[in-house]
This record gives sequence, structure tokens and C-alpha cells, in this order.
Amino acid sequence: MTSTLNRLLETFARIGATPDGGVCRLTGTPEDGGARARLAAEIVSRQLGLLVDPIGNMFGVAALAPSSQEAVIVGSHLDSQPTGGRYDGVYGVLAGLLAVEAVAARAAAEPGKAKRNLVAANWTNEEGARFQPSLTGSSVFAGTLALDAALGLADGAGVTLGEALAAIGYRGTADLSLAPRRYVELHVEQGPLLEEKGVEIGIVIGCWAARKLSLVFHGEPSHTGPTRMARRRDALRAAARAIELHHCLVELGGSGAHASAARITVDPNSPNVTPCRVQVWFEFRHEDAAVAVALGDRFLAEARAAVASLGVDIEIAVDERRGTATLDPHGAALTAAVARELGFSAMEMKTIAGHDALALNKRMPASLIFVPSHNGLSHNPAEFTDEAALDKGLAVLTDVLWRMVTEE
Repeated sequence: MTSTLNRLLETFARIGATPDGGVCRLTGTPEDGGARARLAAEIVSRQLGLLVDPIGNMFGVAALAPSSQEAVIVGSHLDSQPTGGRYDGVYGVLAGLLAVEAVAARAAAEPGKAKRNLVAANWTNEEGARFQPSLTGSSVFAGTLALDAALGLADGAGVTLGEALAAIGYRGTADLSLAPRRYVELHVEQGPLLEEKGVEIGIVIGCWAARKLSLVFHGEPSHTGPTRMARRRDALRAAARAIELHHCLVELGGSGAHASAARITVDPNSPNVTPCRVQVWFEFRHEDAAVAVALGDRFLAEARAAVASLGVDIEIAVDERRGTATLDPHGAALTAAVARELGFSAMEMKTIAGHDALALNKRMPASLIFVPSHNGLSHNPAEFTDEAALDKGLAVLTDVLWRMVTEE
């Protein structure tokens, strides 16, 4: 029998569905608006209070303890990558909503037990696919990104995040007034470890570091036909040389780092003009922040040397350094205890991917719970986690939230 959670996942998978079975719901698009509207209806139908803040974060508020100003928040995100799967982010939003509903029902049946309130959240622009940086809404809520700066982020066409949210009706005005005590996020792993080890629940205790570099290669436009080769200053050729160097540093270095060069823009992008400006987004990820930083430094030095003979200059447009972090030890202990009592196997692990929990951990103790991903696929239409695994994650989440709202 299909669970309520899986029926909801099927419903949301149709919003922004792609022909290959995935979803594309970029922040501020009509597809994002459609998913938000459906989530708003689900929140209201469960008699929760609906709030939308100025950066578009959505909250479903369960007033379990009206005399308390404290709240536990649970959630994730509805936006996706262009090649998104049907579980990344949305699973945590919908499981969070159902967990809030279940905890609210239990609180009503056991009056006086709840010591604080409970809030289900959808955070704006977690993915950072259309607007950079990622983790936007949760960073504004955490106080580490200014609201005006976030609203002013522009996509490739010059549309700002504020304009995009207003266009779909989700540039809100109602800040969450409750004081956050803890945050919990349930997510598919997006990696292979749980499946490889045959473990049902991942207890995330920390994260890898990341060094993200956006480099601009400056050359000179010239005709691709008659311009002599020695005269050309080809920015795209320089970028290609740097991309290969970037991967070789990781593949041959043996550090265990992960690296990517996953986005590129070319100007003037004409087949008859040598590219004069090329921007490439590079990143290094490693469990040790010092290794990620050192790889970035070495790459910058070697890239400049490698392209010098081509007459191309390198400008650093972005140099973002995300350090490692330790997530809430109390939340991890609660998750371990709940998994054990429910008879589910569990293991501690670190996340390599970024999540809203990491941004929110800077304001409140945050917990992150994983369930397995088949073949470790994510940001891919073939992303898959079976129904039983999804329901186990929901069961753990529900009990963890009950303990968090009732404990002294």
C-alpha cells in the first residue's frame, strides 16, 4: 500500500516534471510557484498557520505550546537543479510536514506534554541553480546573509531574486516570531555509503569543507579565420587548459578530494569570434578544510602559469571558503536512540553536499538525518530511494521531533 508520504511525493514530482522522469523547479519560476502553492494548501489543510517571510521562506506553524516562544523547526527545500530528481529537498519538506501533523496530533492527545512549538519549513533557493550563492533563504534566516543582498542576487538574464519571488507571489512580509531552539532536516543521502554498508539511517555529525572559485579568463576577440594563431588571445583555450589542470591536481594528488568545473559562460559566444571572456566555476571539497584551501591556492598559481603563454589573464570573481562544521551532538544522540528503539540500523557520517542544516547551524543547533540513495545518484532524473526507506526516515524524524518538543 502506498503511504501518504509517497502519494505526496508523486504529486509534487508532477510539478516541473521533465520527460526523463526528473523535475526542474528553479527558484522563482512558475514551477517553483506551483510547488509552493501546493505546499501552502497542504499546510492550511492541516490547520497549521502559514507564514511567508521576505526572502520567500515558507513556514507551517503548529502552536503546540502557546505560552512558549520557543520552536523546533523541521524542513528542507522545494527548488531543484535543472536535472533534479524527485526526492532531493522535497522529501524533507513533505516528511517534515507529515511529522509536524503527527506530533501535533500526539500533543493534542497528551495535553501539557509539549513544551515548545513546531514549525515545518521550505527554504528558498537551497540549490543555487538560478541564483548564487546557494542556501540563500536559510542563510538569511540564520543572519549570515543580508536580506537586501539576497533579494538583489541576479540570474543570467539580470532578473533579481526579489523580482522572481514577487512574480510568483512569494516575496512575503511575515517573519517567524518564534525563537528557534533546534532544527532538524531529513534528506536522501545523495551518495552511496548507506546503500553500500546496508545501513538504514545516517546520522550526520558534520560536513566537509569546500573551496569554490569562479575565475574569469580575459583574452581578446578576433576573427577565427584569418587571425594568425600566434596573434590570438583565446580565453576559451586558456579555460580548457585550466579545467584539465584542475582535475589532474585531484586525480593525481591522492588527497581524496572531490573537484568539479561544472559551469561555464563564454563571450561573445559566436562561432566566428575567438572567445575574449570566459567564466568557469571550480570547486574543491575535502574533509580537511586546510586541504581544500591548499588545493585552491596551488590551482590558482599553476593555472596562471599554464595560461600565461596564451596571453590570457585570470581574474578571481568569487573565492568562497566553506569550513567544516559539527552538527548538534544532542540531536545526533536522539536520532541514534530513536533508530535503535525502532529497530533500524544507523551509522554516523559526514555530508559532502551542502544542506540548509549547515547554514542554520550557525544560528541554532541543527541535525541532519539521511536515508539511502540508490547508486548514490543525485541531481539526476534517475535519483531513487525506495518507499520503505523513505517511510523509515519519516518514522525516525517524527519521534525525534516529539522528543525535542517535549524535553525539558
